[in-house]
Amino acid sequence: MRLAIAPALSIIALSLAACATQSGATGPEADATSPQGPLYVRHAMQAEVNPAIVGIWDVTNNIFTDAGEQDPSLITDEQWASLAENAAKLAVSGERMATASDIRAAAPGNMATGEYEVPMADVQGFISADPQGFRDMSASFAALARNMEQAALAKDGTTTLDLVAQMDGECAACHAQFWYAGTQ
Repeated sequence: MRLAIAPALSIIALSLAACATQSGATGPEADATSPQGPLYVRHAMQAEVNPAIVGIWDVTNNIFTDAGEQDPSLITDEQWASLAENAAKLAVSGERMATASDIRAAAPGNMATGEYEVPMADVQGFISADPQGFRDMSASFAALARNMEQAALAKDGTTTLDLVAQMDGECAACHAQFWYAGTQ
């Protein structure tokens, strides 16, 4: 089972990179974390979720043995701390998305997409069609991240690696429903 994780992680990483094109925009998205203002999903992905999940993958994708198995005994104390810190960042972002009253795909200055990217207007349509579903998925994401944080703090390798694999599935499910729904 763990042997199949590496290719799946690569696919998910490419998917995340595709939705995280940096536009260099400034303006309203700078307040994406403000509880009073709208939640800009694209900015949250670019500035919060992507760096945190990449930080987690930097550890978990580099602990494979010659036999192709992940070995949590290869995780250093510094890496355990990094896993816990990045999981906490994911949890905070997920908690904010789960409680947002005004959910927007992207800020006005961050709407541009490349030729192969899903237009932000389409993403907004997917979110607007089921905002509570988006919040529910975000709450599940946040809970999973909190569990990962606790497992990393306890240096529980088996649980941490299982939760990383679950997080990858959680991300893929949300992207399928709220980011790439019209492309399937």
